[in-house]
Amino acid sequence: MSDTSTVATAGQDALRRRLKRAAGQVLGVERMLAEERPCGDVLIQLAAVQGALRAVAQQILSCHLRSTFSSVAAGEVAAADAAEQAAYFAGLLSEATRAQRVAAGRAVT
Repeated sequence: MSDTSTVATAGQDALRRRLKRAAGQVLGVERMLAEERPCGDVLIQLAAVQGALRAVAQQILSCHLRSTFSSVAAGEVAAADAAEQAAYFAGLLSEATRAQRVAAGRAVT
């Protein structure tokens, strides 16, 4: 399975802003730990970081799917290969979301 799609330059700016915001949140968590802030406060901040990263992952997956479907339409990629790639990346994102729910103590369905 080969993936040659990339995030378009216009989309990169928004993703970089989101990632910088998430990096700032991670630094905030580090400060909270050093300040011995309550565990609940730290967990809320960690959930915000995870949500920010999940949003970035979803945008990148969306970009990848658009690129892959365009390649299928142009006859550059076989539909079966595109479906395999889409399932693989969607599965990764789904597993990350499921792992977060388990870590947060929520029921997984």
